Order: sequence, then C-alpha cells, then structure tokens
Amino acid sequence: MDKTEKKNKHLTLDDRMEIQECLNKGMTFKAIAKRIEKDPTTVSKEVKLHAMKHESA
Repeated sequence: MDKTEKKNKHLTLDDRMEIQECLNKGMTFKAIAKRIEKDPTTVSKEVKLHAMKHESA
C-alpha cells in the first residue's frame, strides 16, 4: 500500500452521530454500516464500546 493511501480506519464524528440517529430509529448494525459505508463489525464495536448503561431507579 502506498504511503499516500488512507485506510479509512477511524470513524468520524459525523459517522458517530449518524450511528446514534440510526440506532434511535431502530436500524440494524448492518443497515447502519451500509449507510455510512463501513463494516457492520465496526458499527457493532463502536456501539458496544460507547454504550451507556441505564439503570432504573
């Protein structure tokens, strides 16, 4: 791979905001991944890594 090629490895803030909006709409990881042009595993890992636990009072 050429040094000038970008692997497109990281999610942008826009990607993360899109993931959040899609999750709020009930979309699947696969559908979200297709929409933001990333692998479904990337979306899944991102959600699991940053998921907030909600505890009932």
